[in-house]
Amino acid sequence: MPAPITRSLGEFASALTFEALPSTAVEAVITGFTDSVAVMYSGMAFPLSRIALETIGTRGPSAESRLLLGAERASTVDAALVNSATLGAGVFDDVAFAGCHTSVILLPALFAEADALGLGGRDVIRAYAAGYEAWARLSERDPDSYSSKGWHATACFGPVAGAIAVSNLRGFDAAQTARAIGIAAAMSGGITRSFDHQIGPFQVARASAAGVHAARLAQAGLTAAEDALEFPGRGLLSALSPRGQVDLDRPIDDLGRAWRLETVGIHVKQHPVGNMMQRALDGILDLVRGHDVVPEQVARIEALISEAQMEVHRKSPSTSGSHLVPSHSIELALAAAVIDRRMTYGHLKEPFYGRDDVRAMMARVDIVPDPTIPADTTPNLGFSGGIRLHLRDGRTLEAPSVPFARGHWTRRLTADDAWRKFSTCTEGRLSLRAARILFDQLQSLDRLDAIRDLNPPD
Repeated sequence: MPAPITRSLGEFASALTFEALPSTAVEAVITGFTDSVAVMYSGMAFPLSRIALETIGTRGPSAESRLLLGAERASTVDAALVNSATLGAGVFDDVAFAGCHTSVILLPALFAEADALGLGGRDVIRAYAAGYEAWARLSERDPDSYSSKGWHATACFGPVAGAIAVSNLRGFDAAQTARAIGIAAAMSGGITRSFDHQIGPFQVARASAAGVHAARLAQAGLTAAEDALEFPGRGLLSALSPRGQVDLDRPIDDLGRAWRLETVGIHVKQHPVGNMMQRALDGILDLVRGHDVVPEQVARIEALISEAQMEVHRKSPSTSGSHLVPSHSIELALAAAVIDRRMTYGHLKEPFYGRDDVRAMMARVDIVPDPTIPADTTPNLGFSGGIRLHLRDGRTLEAPSVPFARGHWTRRLTADDAWRKFSTCTEGRLSLRAARILFDQLQSLDRLDAIRDLNPPD
């Protein structure tokens, strides 16, 4: 007999109050919201944002929810879709457990619903916590990586987590929340073959919108299985399980007592590239800055990676050279770090990576599987951060493995670092004054009366 997983999550979400949240959990949610709004502004420059905007059917001045915190509006489902697509377009959004991107799912859904309902900061923080904690428990039940089967875990579990969060926001009871979970389970889907293409972040955006839609359908009375997650062989967990080893029997008994928002938290990216490259960039930047290395000195760059993570890396089209995806190219990231001592959106564009000197530096990068590096206990940490920089004068500079990249929950950003990223991401969209006002509002989100008050003055 499987454990009543669907029911347990419904009971937890329906009973959760803001007052029950530890202060560190509130801090984690505020960190995710602040960073995500910044990244959403930077995502407006990407074609996916325009495509999503142009193809929704409810865009107009008087619909339920704001698009991109601007004057235009759309239905809550469409607003969640567009805002999530924009947030995820630039691969700069935060990461949580098991490589899942929680904020790109939960923030657009919750901001859209809270905007329509006139709800405030404490409401969305509480609802985010409900979705995050439930999602964390689901991610812990299978020993195998969903990506090994080709599933994109963020897109597959996003509808369920979003439905749980929106159910909490709307004050659903346990039965209604469980019904929303069952509906959302039927909306699950997303494949890793979509990575390195615009459909990748779009399938995540569709998952965010599905969470909103599922809750709306549950409120309207649509029925669904009460054990849609745990039913053996036919429920979502069994269907997605790569090798059928998912644990359906263990009850969820620590919700409300142990908080993954405290222990796992939110990991904010410092560089606008895939999560697998964050530690490697930290390692090489430490070397080139600390030893004042100039590009002409570099003969070869070795990027160290565990053998287990190398199997993940080999699956990317970026590795073959036949399909360069700038945001997922370790060669480009390390070349930019050596040549310009930083990695920005500008380095992901053809005027930079098409240069002869950049191409030559990229060709000097070797990816080296190192059997002495253990497989990461936290999935999707990617390159270890270990770098060997071979110089033309015969010297070798070596950076040891970096346990966690800067911006990881164990190495949190300072307020100044967070503001620096926020101001950079909003540059060209908001004046510095407007960006600062919005940043300060987000940093004190628990004191904001209504999400609709997040309204940059220009």
